[in-house]
Parts: sequence; C-alpha cells; structure tokens
Amino acid sequence: MAGGISASTVKSWFQYRCERKTRYDIMEPAEQSAIPLLADQREQLWAQLGNAYEDRIVFSRGPAILRPFAGKKVLTEEQTRGFLTGGKAEQFAWQMNLRPKSAPMLLAGTTLQVRQTKPDLIRVDRRGTRPVFSVIDIKATRKATAFHKTQVAFYVRLLELALKELGVDAVIDDHGEVWRIPDNGTAEGADYQVERFLLAPYLRMVDKFCREQIGAIASVPVEPGWGGDKTFFHVYFKCEQCNYLPHCERAIAADLPPERRDVSAVAGVSHEAKRALHANGIRTVAALAKAEGIGQRDGVGWTLQRRADQLRLRARALVEARPMRSREEHSFLMPPRVDIAIHLVVDHDPVDDMLTSIGLLVQKGGADQPVIEVIEHAGRAGEADAMCRIFTLLLDELGAIDAHNRAALDSGAPTLTTHIFFYESAEAQNLQRAIGRHLDDPRIRAGLLHIVRIFPPEDVVPEPEFRGAHHLPATAVRNVVEQLYALPVTVSYDLRQVSAALANAALIATPYLPEAAFARPFSSLLSIEVIRGLREGRADSPDAAAVVRDVAARLAALSSIVDWLSAADAAERSAGASGLLRLNKKPFIFHASFDPLDVVDLDVLRAMEVLESRAGLLDALIGLAQPASQRRDAGRCIAGMKMTANKRHGGRQRMTFHVPPESLMSDVSASDFGLILTDDDPDMRLDPTAWADCAIKLWRRRPDRPQRFLTLDMSVASFDGPVFQQMFNRSADKPVWHIDRSFTDINGPRAAAYIGALIGSTQP
Repeated sequence: MAGGISASTVKSWFQYRCERKTRYDIMEPAEQSAIPLLADQREQLWAQLGNAYEDRIVFSRGPAILRPFAGKKVLTEEQTRGFLTGGKAEQFAWQMNLRPKSAPMLLAGTTLQVRQTKPDLIRVDRRGTRPVFSVIDIKATRKATAFHKTQVAFYVRLLELALKELGVDAVIDDHGEVWRIPDNGTAEGADYQVERFLLAPYLRMVDKFCREQIGAIASVPVEPGWGGDKTFFHVYFKCEQCNYLPHCERAIAADLPPERRDVSAVAGVSHEAKRALHANGIRTVAALAKAEGIGQRDGVGWTLQRRADQLRLRARALVEARPMRSREEHSFLMPPRVDIAIHLVVDHDPVDDMLTSIGLLVQKGGADQPVIEVIEHAGRAGEADAMCRIFTLLLDELGAIDAHNRAALDSGAPTLTTHIFFYESAEAQNLQRAIGRHLDDPRIRAGLLHIVRIFPPEDVVPEPEFRGAHHLPATAVRNVVEQLYALPVTVSYDLRQVSAALANAALIATPYLPEAAFARPFSSLLSIEVIRGLREGRADSPDAAAVVRDVAARLAALSSIVDWLSAADAAERSAGASGLLRLNKKPFIFHASFDPLDVVDLDVLRAMEVLESRAGLLDALIGLAQPASQRRDAGRCIAGMKMTANKRHGGRQRMTFHVPPESLMSDVSASDFGLILTDDDPDMRLDPTAWADCAIKLWRRRPDRPQRFLTLDMSVASFDGPVFQQMFNRSADKPVWHIDRSFTDINGPRAAAYIGALIGSTQP
C-alpha cells in the first residue's frame, strides 16, 4: 500500500468520486509503468490556463509576496520557516511546500505519504497578539466549487501540522478563500474576485475521506493482465477531462465483444447504478441486455429500479448494433407539425464566460443556407454584436410568420407553426445567460425585446405565453431522442454518435462527421482546446473558417434528425397509431402584452402564477406520456386493474376494482386531487380537455377490506358521457384500467385573474 497523497488527489476525489483515478494517482510512477497505464501525459489545458492566471495575479502584487528563488518552483525550507515564524516581512507566501516531516494523523492506519503540497498563497496578519494565517487558492474558473474548497481544507490541515512542528503559536482563519475570474471580467488580465467560505464543513469532508476511504482505496489490488485491476470505475461525460480516459476507454471500446464490454458503455448508467449492477453480478453490456427483472431485485436502488428497462434496452441496442424503440410511447417535448423549423447551435467559452459561436438555420423547404457568427476575441462588445446580427435575422423570419398568421386567422386561411430546435439543452441555457449579460444594451432591451421574451434570462420574469405547454419555444432534440429510442451509442447521446447511429441504420443522410480537431468522445460542442486556441490565435488550432464548417455540419445533422423524428411520427399516424410527438403547438404569433424589462410588482405576480400553472401542466403531461409500467413503478399510477363491480349509488357511479400485486405499493391515495380513470388510451390520458370526463374520487380503504380491492366514485354525467363510454364499451376487449394523477390547479387561475383585475384597476 505504498504511495502518496497530495491536495490534487483530494480535489480529484471530490470532483470525480472515482476510486480508480484516486488509486492511480496514489501509485508511484514505477507502479504505473508496471501495469502499464495508458494515460494522456500532456498537461491539461485547464492546468495551463490556471497556471497562467495565477502567475499574472501573483506578479501583479509586487514585493508583498515571498516567491521562490529564480529557477526554483517552491520556497526553500528556510524561506518557509522564516515566513511561518515571523522572520520574513512579506504578507503572502507563494508556492510554500507544506509537506510535513512527521506522519499526519490524517493518514493514520495507512502507509501513505504526503507528497509535495503547495498552496497557491498563504497570507499572514501579524497585527494582533497572535499571527493569523489564511489559505488562498487561485482558480481560472467562474465559480468556486465544493472540490476546490476541499483542496483548500487539505492545505489547512497540513498548515496546522507545519505550525505545530515549528512550535508557532498562531491562529488559522476559519474561512478559506478562492480567488477566481470576476463575474464580469475575463481570464486574460490580473483581476480577480475573492470568494470566502467557511472551512468547517470542508474540513469534516477531508477528515472523513482520509480517515475512512483513502486507506481502503489504496489497498485495492492493481496488477498487470486482464482482470488484475480490481478498482471500481465508471466512464461518463466528466471523464473527458481525466488523464486516464485512454486507459479506461479500452474497457468500453466498440470492437470488444458485448460479453467483455464494460457496462459503463451503456448511456445513462450512473455510478450508483453500476455499483448496484455489480452487486447483482452484472458487469458487461451483454449481461445487462439479458437481465430481465433487474429493476425488481432487492437493493438495486430507486434510480436503477426506475430506469432498469430503459438501460436494458440500450444495452440490447449495443449488442444488436441497431436503433430500437423505447418503452416511452410519446414525447411532449416536440410538436408533430412544424412548417418552419428554426435550428440553433450555440458554443460557450467557460473561461471568458461568453459565446464562441452562434449558428442559425431556418428551414422553409428550399435550399436554406445557415448563418454563422464566430466570436474570435474575448470581449462583451463582440458577443453583443454577433447576437444582434443573428437575432435580427431570426426576428425578421418570426415577424413574417407573425404577420402571415394574423392575416390567416382573420381570413380563415391556413396558418403556420414554427419551432426552435437546439440539440443540447445547455445551448439554450447558454443563450439565455448571454442575453442576460446584455440587457443594458439598448439594441437588446428595445430592438430585440421579442428575443428576451422567447429566451428570458433567469433574472428576468419569464414570459408566461412563451413558457406554457402550447407555446414552448424550443426543443432540446437530444432529450426527445433519449426518450423515444435506444441507440447503439457509447456513454452519451451526443450529436456525433447519435447521428452516426441513425445514418448507419439508413434513417438519416447527414450525420455529423467532425474534423479531427473537433472530435470529442462524449460531446459535440466546441472543446475548450478549440475555443482557447481560437481566442489565443494558436497556429496549431482550428481557425474561424474551420469553426464555421463545424457549426454548419452540426446544423445540418440537427436538421436531419428533426426531419427524421417528424417523418417517424407521420408514419405512425398514417398507420393508425397516435403518433410519437404530442406537443400541441398553436400557430406562431408574437405575444407582446407583457414586457419583462419594464414590469411592476403585480405584473411579476401574475406572470409567476401563470408560469407555475403551465409548468405544472407540462410536467404532468410528460409523466403521463410514459408507459403504464413506468408510471406504476414510479408510484404515480395504479395500473392493470380489473373491474369487479359497477352500480349506481346515490347519484354517483360506484365501481370496484381488483388491484394486481405490483400496483399495491402505489403512492396514489384518496386525498389526491385530479385523479383520472382510463383504459390507458393516450388520446384520453394525454388530453387535458378530457380529464374532467374521466375524473374520479377514491374511497379511503377500510382496514377490514382486503388491500387488493379498490372502490371509487365517478359522477353519473361523466360515466354516461361519450368520452368515458367509449372506453367502457371497449373494455371487453381490453378489460384493464388505470388510475393516474392528472394536473389540477385550483388557486392559480383564480389568483392570476384577481391580480389581472388589480392591474386593470390601477391603470389610468
């Protein structure tokens, strides 16, 4: 169990929670070579950016910082002693080696050593009776995360030991600090924002990790040869940043037979799900594909229980190397009919916190050409200019559609529906945040107000007319594909893999085939290497023209997938089925009655009431679109009932049902509002206008009656009505009934109407 631990080891654990990475980090280089480990030895770009940012901050502070001697990377032992004991006059010490001489209690019970540990800065305040030391970490990031703070906490524990070894009577500040990129600044300069945080919770996290986990991880056998590595690992999207990804990728490689391919290859498997699968002897793609009933086994956990069938189908898709329809019968995330499709691609630079590219493709049935803006240089002005150019074109298109539909509604002519498509939901979120950064720009506040309404930033009151089930403005296509299809993709449903899988099955003709510099394992957005290379003008990085080609290729692939989904829906409907896509989209018209940038308190209240009601309705519809077994397993449905009695009773229709054992644990109860009874016909359960005709009231179960029988009441008018009678008359062919929660908002519409009346009474 030889090896060493550093602050980076601690940070990495809390960032990835990966036993394998931590075990490899602990090993000495000779041990790694003996395996051998296949690792990316290049310095990570994030580390390069962090080092450059740190250097600029440190050297901008002048002589107040004690620095290593020329040509040295750390302070000497003498410099360190002088700073800690008061022999040095500087306020800060940079790159102090806190490696202790004695074994720290943190690692008691292990043979692990502390490796060279260098906090970015240590500050001392000697104005009181006892010196006060503070630990500071410098990060080229926009937000200090929990794993950054645990790294500071580990430095604090070693600083405590160093002071104790030197016999220094001192105090350590109970707050740590992260100096990071300012909220409204860039990473190019020496400006920083101080983020102070209470150390106590992070010290407890570090103490528990070192006391209870690090020793066990260090003792896991890692030996050469197939099966000699016993470390637990899981490959997912975060692993793209890990040096050991090339090593772990060998276990999920597409050329491995399914019997040897690690279960991490299945998209959507989480760390917890993989541990549960291992506990049940399921370690490979082939084993998961055959694991019927895995979700019903004891101890598999709620997440795996709920998603077991979906994951098993995805494993089958990998085994059979073909797309397969999922158990999800419908999606409320996309409309079935789109006359004019608007496709957007958005890339974001997390370092400078600004957009890198925006691509727009308006598909009207002709030879449509994309419009692409690449923002090569950091700076808010360039971002705003690019957004204005793109959004002016977009609003011109929407304005023409608005004018057409207003005239058509007056004349009775056919109207047009339009919809906006992204591939990743992160693209829409990054666009919203970019709009929020420029609300002080008069071009966006006034000229592009409709864009603010369509993509309202978080700090702007959402436009209720554009956030409801009928006016949902945008779809993240990836979410639709994940809902409806199991595809032979590895780890992630990114655009490259999804479009390639569909093209291989001859379902689309235009897959995204990135140039070598743009290829990523689990994402198709621009990588940080490409973005920073473009921004910094590196000769070995893709230029703006290459970025334009890549964005155009992604727009074409996105459009191809949208067309395929629409065609698949049309094919199902023509075959007599109810269709895949259920979002009922009204003809597009601008709703300009609400100005999110010039609101009063009553406007805010009304907007939030309407938004909450429509968001609740949309959530209910998405849940009701799932298969009955999935709704049942989630506790939201009493499924598979059979009617045993049916009679009139006091002006109500009383029915009794036999409940199958698998539905006895449902969370549905007599106290729930909005319960509906259907034969699982999607045209009934997914139509809010039909819910009143299927509404029921459950009886509270009496202790003297068996659990397997359930009694409910329905109004005579609903029972005798055409909606319910249509289901009742075909029950002989399909004698199975289901109780679901619909959506009932009793107070929301009343509150919105009352607030509207108040607003009207205050108008001059």
